[in-house]
Amino acid sequence: MQSRTEHPRESDYETVWTFRIERYDEAGNRVLLVPVEMRGYSFEGAVSEGDWVRAYGKMKKGSLHASRLENLTSGAGVKAKTVPKSCYVPAMIAFAIFFAAVLAFIIWGFSQTMSG
Repeated sequence: MQSRTEHPRESDYETVWTFRIERYDEAGNRVLLVPVEMRGYSFEGAVSEGDWVRAYGKMKKGSLHASRLENLTSGAGVKAKTVPKSCYVPAMIAFAIFFAAVLAFIIWGFSQTMSG
């Protein structure tokens, strides 16, 4: 298992876990080796080398992009957490103020055109 940090934007970062899951048939023979990638602001839960896991996600370009795991060895759930919603609040407020200012300017311009 490998862990790295990526910076998609200057002020933002994302932790990326990459590992492989071995899939076995009923006779105990390895039949498939699945590359897995998990991305998130942080992770809740833990997984270690040799743990038995069940992964949930979508296959993209030959890798499973997992959003969560069940650690069958420890019984823990493992989840990739996204950027906290509180980080979006200042941006949403700034956008709302900007939108209100533009709307007020348009209404003012329209009223000036209609009155003159």
